[in-house]
Amino acid sequence: MEIRLPIEELKKFLETNEDCEALTQDEYVSDLYDGDTPLTVNLRLEDGKAVILAAARLLYDEEQDGWYMGERVEDEDLILRAFESAMTGGK
Repeated sequence: MEIRLPIEELKKFLETNEDCEALTQDEYVSDLYDGDTPLTVNLRLEDGKAVILAAARLLYDEEQDGWYMGERVEDEDLILRAFESAMTGGK
């Protein structure tokens, strides 16, 4: 699936955010904590598009004081909103 975001802004976010990691030149994993539904997203930038390879909810375990991956997410709008929130600092 693809999400529609300005690619240059997305690429800058992916390259400068401490919760994003480049796996290859065009593939990233991004943990998005700012939105209503925290997500982890694996995506690839290709042909001016952001292609979502996989996404899952991030859940917090208070006892272990850490985040872990929950169920898979396939809702394009949820993923788009999570990126928009993260890219604007939760505003």
